[in-house]
Amino acid sequence: MKLIIASVFFISFVLFSCKNKTTVQKEIKTLKSDTLPLSKKEKALNFLIIGDWGRNGDYNQCDVADQMNYYAHEYDVKFVISTGDNFYINGVRSIDDPQWAYSFENVYHGGSLQTDWYVALGNHDYRGSVQAEIDYTKKSRRWNMPSRYYSIKEKIDKNDSACFVFYDSSPFITNYYKESSPYNGVRGQDTTKQLKWIDSTLSATKSQWKFVIGHHPIYSGSIKKGATPELLSGLKPILDKNKVQVYISGHEHSLQHNKPFGSSIDYFISGAGSETEEVGDVNGLCLFNYPKPGFAFESLTADSLKTFFISYEGKILYKTARAR
Repeated sequence: MKLIIASVFFISFVLFSCKNKTTVQKEIKTLKSDTLPLSKKEKALNFLIIGDWGRNGDYNQCDVADQMNYYAHEYDVKFVISTGDNFYINGVRSIDDPQWAYSFENVYHGGSLQTDWYVALGNHDYRGSVQAEIDYTKKSRRWNMPSRYYSIKEKIDKNDSACFVFYDSSPFITNYYKESSPYNGVRGQDTTKQLKWIDSTLSATKSQWKFVIGHHPIYSGSIKKGATPELLSGLKPILDKNKVQVYISGHEHSLQHNKPFGSSIDYFISGAGSETEEVGDVNGLCLFNYPKPGFAFESLTADSLKTFFISYEGKILYKTARAR
């Protein structure tokens, strides 16, 4: 009898966890085959980007997950990138924290999302146990965060590859060192050492494409946050020096494409995995912004990168392409 009651409770919880209680309540619309953005015959390295998502399925988190699963299935997506703030509002306490089920496993349950997730740390992850998110790598088949910062190499074709550098941006943010800051877990992290590692990793790679992923944006059109001075002065020169093509971040709860005039780097923000916020263009650099839930879909070949921002309803909001 106890087993039956427990089973009923679990099933009810899973169904409840994917009911959005608070934001835009609209029917999910999946794309038809004739409205897909790319030919499925094109050979490319396809991946998804999501950030700022872990809210127990609320704020359209489950709708976004459904559309991610749809795109992952249609385009044989190889992996998912998370730009941080993986669990709101206080991270996780251990590898057995209920948040792993409530906000991750039971939300991104689609079969095509059972692939590698490469994860960056956000400031809200610092309100819990960073080590637990690292250790979950050993427990989970798909969760990948071997350390606070790391890199991976992905093959595009026989001769070309892409280097993805994931770094830990929170220790660079000056305000997090205040005594009153809930993110003061950043204390003790050596940012100089991390910058040297980023530089040496990018310098050593033979990959034709270079991506750098962190939680905080370098440039943003957000009315509330704007650009990040600490990253402009410390990190951007390293990106320029090493001819990085793409910088990916979250933190801003929106979808954005920023590009300064004359810049060779595209700055994408995918931080709309659940709750979103107002955006703007305070720097005059924002080519696109969207203040509702969604994610990014990337299609990379040896010669070009195509980027699509997709809404929680499955609509293509924006598309852009750049050469290598």
